[in-house]
Amino acid sequence: MKFRGLGLALAGAAALALAACSGGREPNDAVGAKVLRNLLSKQGVNGKLISFKKIDGRALKTPSAEAYEFLYEAEVQFPEAYEADCSNERARGRCAYLGLAASQSFQKGEVLKAEGTLHFVRSDKGWVGEDQNAY
Repeated sequence: MKFRGLGLALAGAAALALAACSGGREPNDAVGAKVLRNLLSKQGVNGKLISFKKIDGRALKTPSAEAYEFLYEAEVQFPEAYEADCSNERARGRCAYLGLAASQSFQKGEVLKAEGTLHFVRSDKGWVGEDQNAY
C-alpha cells in the first residue's frame, strides 16, 4: 500500500513538471527579459538590460488564438552614446520596446528606466514571444 501511494505521488509530480515545461504557465520575468534582450538586439539597440520586472499581465482570448499581454519595467544601460530615432518608426520597434514616445539621446553609461508591453501567443510548443521563439 505504501508503494502505491508513492507511485501516485511520483506520477503527480511528473505531471506537474511536464505541465510546467509545456508552457502551461504564463510567461515570467526570466522569459520576458530574454524576449526583450532578443528584440532590442534585433532592432540594433546597443544597450544592456540591467533589470527587468513584470508589473502586470493578462490573458487575452480571441476565436483564433490564446494570447498573453505582459507589462514590464526595465532598466537599460547604454555602454556607448545612443540615438533613439522614433520619428521613422511606423510599426512596433525599438522605441516601443524602450518605452519611448519620442526620439531621445542617451550618453555613454546612461540608464533608461522604461515601461513597456510584450505579447505572447500560445502554441503547441509553449508561449511564442514577439521574438518568434517558443518558451
